[in-house]
Amino acid sequence: MRLLFLTETIPYPLDSGGRIKTYNTLRILAREHEVQCEALVRDAAQLKYQGELAGVCAGVSLHHVERRRTDDVKTALVSSVTGAPFVVRRHFHGHVMERLLDRIRRERFDAVYCDHLSMLEYGRRLGLPTVLDAHNVEFEIVRRHAKTLGSSALRLFAEMEWRRLERYERRWYPACRLIFAVSDVDAATIRQFAGPGVPVVTVPIAVDLGRIPVRREFVKEPEVLFVGGLNWPPNADAVEYFIKDIFPAVREAVPSVRLTVVGKGPEAISRPLAQAPGVRLVGHVDDVEQYFSGSRVMVVPIRSGSGMRVKILDGLARELATVTTSIGCEGIDALPETHILVGDTPAEFARHVTRALCDDRLTAAIARSGRELITEKYDVPAIARRILDTFRTAFA
Repeated sequence: MRLLFLTETIPYPLDSGGRIKTYNTLRILAREHEVQCEALVRDAAQLKYQGELAGVCAGVSLHHVERRRTDDVKTALVSSVTGAPFVVRRHFHGHVMERLLDRIRRERFDAVYCDHLSMLEYGRRLGLPTVLDAHNVEFEIVRRHAKTLGSSALRLFAEMEWRRLERYERRWYPACRLIFAVSDVDAATIRQFAGPGVPVVTVPIAVDLGRIPVRREFVKEPEVLFVGGLNWPPNADAVEYFIKDIFPAVREAVPSVRLTVVGKGPEAISRPLAQAPGVRLVGHVDDVEQYFSGSRVMVVPIRSGSGMRVKILDGLARELATVTTSIGCEGIDALPETHILVGDTPAEFARHVTRALCDDRLTAAIARSGRELITEKYDVPAIARRILDTFRTAFA
């Protein structure tokens, strides 16, 4: 098949969960299909990565679209007036739509693959059978995040936005030929919205174990790690929640503990919390491997979101003992106390982090079991079979 693959950001470098998922999906699809990748680029510096994708896809086109704060303000106003979701409208550009229409007039494609809900705004206008890769149930992310905002104008906007997203998802899921969900939890919601005529298939996010070094020994020092872009509100909320409500209890039990936060947008964290004792915000780095290898525990104190947290899969794959919340490990077949530690209150979370810092046997056992889980269920070969088999069935 010839697939027109649309994605909201160039999936390279592999410095975020969304990019890692998209890149691995492209590699898998290209095994049996001819894939033309069309990706939006916000920063001109990202254009240099086109060659990295050219080795994966049959063709790559990058659409450079600057995003200014004034554009977001305009988009928010349009969303408020028209009822269109902000997170969808901010990715839609008329000149990109025209280029895509021109391409399908010149070339034959068997289907359009919409990577993220936002790309469905393009895909539904192309007149091709549509495959949606739902990285998340988008309305659920915003609905959960709204609950963490307190009484504010931002919460009011988020409350309006999740309702807009829910209406959008209910309206356009039924127009798809096939939908991929990353977890059974998301799939249940999508099936409810899409109706019985649309196949909804759960395909977990893939981890390329071949690219991940095996940990030779676990770290003795009390080093705690968080990895994730802080420009994504649920990540910023998670870090602030951890520093403010959890970390003090960990420091009381283990005074020498240090928290390292790796990810772009450190300015999203309030200055008092960013300068708290034992906290280090390093921002974006080209290679996060040194931070994984130098840490004893990874924390993912997510309180909102949907889909699967790639950062958890990455931590488990690197034999890094991981502490998260029930929302954080949603969709991952990880058993508490076997593959992962789960705490939904500040006291529970702090207790688990302290256990992982102080109990060598527990840390080693959790780390080993986590790697075994990734090997069994989330390595690329197992996920590839599921994706490609689903395509054969859906387009037989």
